[in-house]
Amino acid sequence: MSQTKELRRIRKSGHLTIPKSIREQLEISDGDVLMIMEQPLGLVMKPINEEHIYNESIVSNNGKVNIPIEIRRNLNINEETHFSVRLDKERSAVILEILEEETG
Repeated sequence: MSQTKELRRIRKSGHLTIPKSIREQLEISDGDVLMIMEQPLGLVMKPINEEHIYNESIVSNNGKVNIPIEIRRNLNINEETHFSVRLDKERSAVILEILEEETG
């Protein structure tokens, strides 16, 4: 499994940018469709090319994807939410882990 990991925030519109290094390793480009699956602590996004039952988002030319409003509501994601974005080569997926807010 790759240790590539970067921090990202989601925009008010629901857009989040996947780091270029991760897009290149998964060969994700403009117009590709990503399957988005909820997990208790975040999301898994995986390139697909067949029909499925999951939410999906189309990747823009600069790596932006839109996280569907249903998922944002279910996981209480907003523009203040911070993510750790990493590559999971074994699953050929982008993993978005929600980071806990620092208290103090």
